[in-house]
Amino acid sequence: MLNEIGLIGLGVMGKNIALNIAEKGTHIKAFNNSSEKIDAVGKEFDNTFTGFTDLEVLIDNLERPRNILLMIPSGEPTHSVINLLADLLDEGDVIIDAGNSFYLESVSHGNILSSKSINFIGMGVSGGEEGARHGPAIMVGSDNNLNDELVELLCAVSAKAPDDCIGFYKGFGSGHFIKMVHNGIEYAEMQLITEAYYLLKHAEYSNIEIAEFFESLKEINQSSYLIEITSDILRKKDGNDYILDLIKPFANNKGTGKLTIETSFELGVSAPSIYAAYDARVQSNAGDSWREDKKLGEKSGLKVDPSYKRVISETYLSKSLYFGRLAAMVQGLKIIEKYSHVNKLSVSFSDIFKNWSGGCIIRSQMLRELLEIDKQSDNFLNSESLHNLLKENLSVVKDVVSSSLLSNISVPVLSSSLSWYLNLSSNSNPSNLIQAQRDYFGSHTVQLLDSEEYVHIDWRKNE
Repeated sequence: MLNEIGLIGLGVMGKNIALNIAEKGTHIKAFNNSSEKIDAVGKEFDNTFTGFTDLEVLIDNLERPRNILLMIPSGEPTHSVINLLADLLDEGDVIIDAGNSFYLESVSHGNILSSKSINFIGMGVSGGEEGARHGPAIMVGSDNNLNDELVELLCAVSAKAPDDCIGFYKGFGSGHFIKMVHNGIEYAEMQLITEAYYLLKHAEYSNIEIAEFFESLKEINQSSYLIEITSDILRKKDGNDYILDLIKPFANNKGTGKLTIETSFELGVSAPSIYAAYDARVQSNAGDSWREDKKLGEKSGLKVDPSYKRVISETYLSKSLYFGRLAAMVQGLKIIEKYSHVNKLSVSFSDIFKNWSGGCIIRSQMLRELLEIDKQSDNFLNSESLHNLLKENLSVVKDVVSSSLLSNISVPVLSSSLSWYLNLSSNSNPSNLIQAQRDYFGSHTVQLLDSEEYVHIDWRKNE
């Protein structure tokens, strides 16, 4: 275990992971421009914290080889600090970027620091404030040989479920890549839970009844951290009012969902459940005047289909929610698979399932189920067992989506998940017409059924 570690960043996440580290017996030596901040944070430690307001003084006071953890905002702040450190550190020192950096920035930082013989780790951390304090899921990406004492510390700090929820991935950007995809899946699951909540509201369930529905999913091994906290949210009251009912209906984002989408485009991987989840947040901020139902729970001028309450049963809804969550998970894993293939990294899905099994925001009972499938399969994403989990819920999802749409209720992620599955599981698709259209107006050529070659057709000439 490391005797000490340098820390830059004393915000909520930085302070809480520092407290976590200190409990493992490692002394924290932290930098901050504000002596008041250092004094305030230092009071929460028991003789395991030393603060510095001069970065060079911090560097001079760290044991060699130095290990410095960055818990600062991604982008320019991280880039600027790494540039400063690059001129202050020696060969063999280690910089760990544990912020939400975009994976390509981590690749760049790793390459630049390697040219100076400074080791770099791009480290994704999931679990929020509570996770940082008591055990997050940690995704470590590096091309360097990691010091055993540092590895021991990171494992000790991570969540336990029951094993260490930490993954070690080859490549400076791989830790942040896998964290980014984790966040994209998180967007989809949050929206799916929101859609289930909305459907039950329209079926005239009370907040408590909806909370009880989400709690019941644990009994059939279909719960998750996000589902569990939704139950808590639904029960929270301020006097006679449920706080959820007092919150304005719009959602913001910090960008990782958008980055996941952009990266999936670049890799040529379809992830419509994640796209729809991001777009739902964008639409929630649109403020369109077309909206007739101004407040959730008020009756709209658009009628609810008479069959709606019959179809939106708890059994149907639990199966649909599972289908959508699994579809989003598979789409995220396909992005990781393509990234691994392109970069020749051989990322293991079993490692990811164990990595995400505790501490992180998308931890769930589903991950244990997928881990068992992966153990028994040579090709997880094409395994019959995985396919069957989706197929066995298909008819229910069709009923829920069709009934929702007939009742003028939008379920963007569930609808997108259904269309994705139907398209991939169909024996045919109409894209032959797209080939013909592109060839007609742009001579882009087509590939005929009996040939691997591409040919141009003179569409304006009749035989």
